[in-house]
Amino acid sequence: MMTETAWRTGDSWRDSLLVYLAENRRIYQDGVNQIAGVKAMSLDATYLCWVDFKDTGMNSKEFIQRVQSDAEIAANHGETFGIGGESFLRFNIACRRAVVHDAVARLQKAFADLL
Repeated sequence: MMTETAWRTGDSWRDSLLVYLAENRRIYQDGVNQIAGVKAMSLDATYLCWVDFKDTGMNSKEFIQRVQSDAEIAANHGETFGIGGESFLRFNIACRRAVVHDAVARLQKAFADLL
């Protein structure tokens, strides 16, 4: 019943959600891309942000430590997705906007020593 109702009348909710997620994506990507050596991959249709830490000069243990311990953010480790993912982490931005702003600020602080 709920699935049928969502299918028939959920267009407005879905459209609002997509706009909300697009703004979360913009905030997250803009903020992460300000960190030296860190690059958020361009997203077109998802709320899972892939971030490449390759140009920080750190190995995965080092940047994961900063994200998990210093910034206190849980992220999926790219290496679990296969070869080539070793320098990546995946972040979920399908959350309240305040959480996205806070996460960006904590990441920027955790990597503030990189110039």
